[in-house]
Amino acid sequence: MISRRRFIQSSLSLALVPLLPRVAFSASLSVRPSWPVFCLSPQLQSLCNAVAAMKALKDVTSPNSWNYWAETHRANCPHGQAYFLAWHRGFIHRFEAKVREISGDASLVLPYWNYYDSPTVPSEFLDPYSPLYRGDRTGSDVSGALSYDAFADTVIRFQRGRTNAFEAILETRPHNRVHNLVGGALSSISISPRDPLFWVHHANIDRLWVAWLKAGGGRKEPLTTNTYWSGNFSYGTAVDGMPRVWTADTTTYLGYQYDNETMPSQSTSAARAAGALAMTAAPMRPATRVSVPFGKSRALSLDEQSLNVDVGLSATDAARVRSLMLQPAATGSTADGPVRVVLDGVHLTGLGQKGGYFYNVYLNLPAQPGTGKAAGAYLLGSVGPFEISVARMKASMKGMQGMADMPAPAASPGHGARLVFPATEVLQRIWPDSLDKLSVSFVRVDGSRHPTRGVVMKVDAFRVEADPSM
Repeated sequence: MISRRRFIQSSLSLALVPLLPRVAFSASLSVRPSWPVFCLSPQLQSLCNAVAAMKALKDVTSPNSWNYWAETHRANCPHGQAYFLAWHRGFIHRFEAKVREISGDASLVLPYWNYYDSPTVPSEFLDPYSPLYRGDRTGSDVSGALSYDAFADTVIRFQRGRTNAFEAILETRPHNRVHNLVGGALSSISISPRDPLFWVHHANIDRLWVAWLKAGGGRKEPLTTNTYWSGNFSYGTAVDGMPRVWTADTTTYLGYQYDNETMPSQSTSAARAAGALAMTAAPMRPATRVSVPFGKSRALSLDEQSLNVDVGLSATDAARVRSLMLQPAATGSTADGPVRVVLDGVHLTGLGQKGGYFYNVYLNLPAQPGTGKAAGAYLLGSVGPFEISVARMKASMKGMQGMADMPAPAASPGHGARLVFPATEVLQRIWPDSLDKLSVSFVRVDGSRHPTRGVVMKVDAFRVEADPSM
């Protein structure tokens, strides 16, 4: 059942903060519809009118201006930590109220883009004469972003830092991947809300959170007394009155629900069968190869081709890795676990900054097609323009109020981003028979049938490293 929960007032306590104006618990709750349903209503024109009016106002300090919301997101949004979902829920709720006010349409609600059913960018966003249009998008198909991992029966915990944590999985896939594949403004955390697609994308992420919790089956969030909720965050001075929502069960209290609150699945989604298979089947290990000894670094360049890096292990290295595989990941001396893949000095080329792509990073993919486990068993994570912009933002926000406990990348060669992929759990899942080498694969995924060609990303120092064995 949906129930009202408490809100956080500061990082030092779990005291309640003033709540939003009361909403009647009745059938009169606003219903956020899917984009195709929304387009059949007069609300589409109301939304377009509001967006056009906001874009015309150039005062970035005014909540009535379009770029105000991008700046608020850049300065305050938490990514890769607790409150990612809660912060964005409050953010889009406040934005929804603003466009309703500016449009003069009291019935206007924020729709969602259900890319699990319709993975191509809706046509209304592709009309150059519409305020919903942006000409910098480089991809229009987000099929490659879709994943059912967050909705598996084994994903019943919410908080990141735990195995199979819903918030962390949903953020990385599909959330980050959609940002990457659309490209343009959407692929940069600092300006992504400038693209109107941002809002219908995040409405869908919010809807998927609701659907996950309503699905039951043991799915639950941490108790309200759990230290996971002991942090704090901000929306900025211009929206000080907005409570800090920190649980999923707040949509009824906030006055809305979704017309579809069920989780996507391969059996019910309208996504093509071939696409669903591609999302679950492990790809073949890329043929393009470079090599580097274990613990040593080398530079990488990533282009339109997938790339495989063979990491050679000596007998001593192999024994150390095998020993660490026998230990719980928490015994590592770093938060990233005892065995990890490190990318230091990651930066985009001019071509790469346009987005429209990302790379799935796998460990020890099978060398032959149709063999081995499902793709998720080998997946370390993804890297694209959005992840790089998030890493840089987290580094810049280290030590800021409300962000002091955020894991932040250290400075890296060439002043690029630092990305770390914990590898221990993947090794424990696949348990390689031989450890004479590890193979790290960067598998390219594009949002266009005609992707750009050329180097998009450079890594100053790639390496696989491990703690001393126990």
